Amino acid sequence: MIDRLYYLFYKVVKPTQRNGADFFKAFIGFCFLEYMNLGSIFGIANHYLKYRVPKNGPIYAIIVVFGSIVIYNYFTLWVRNERIVSKYEELQNKNGGLLIWLFIILSFTFYYLVLTYFVEYRPN
Repeated sequence: MIDRLYYLFYKVVKPTQRNGADFFKAFIGFCFLEYMNLGSIFGIANHYLKYRVPKNGPIYAIIVVFGSIVIYNYFTLWVRNERIVSKYEELQNKNGGLLIWLFIILSFTFYYLVLTYFVEYRPN
């Protein structure tokens, strides 16, 4: 499923670029959206667990979580990007662009809603 979403994300990015960096831009964009969704889940969990985050804690958490997402996606998507494209190239993607734009919009909306309604500022 993730490789199909990556392929559809690549298809959305591909017409906009001409310099061959399509795989990289799709990879970074996809990692960023995964990070936003995971951050939203962490925000909701923090709301219900009432955990007090230390002053520099979020900075270290951002580095560790985004780094692990990039490393995981590197070995599952980036290394196999040409195989993924050849695998899904023959399939019909009637609603592929719509699915990706919906994924992008829902990711940003979910992240905004979590920041607005679930994350509280607690001075130390």
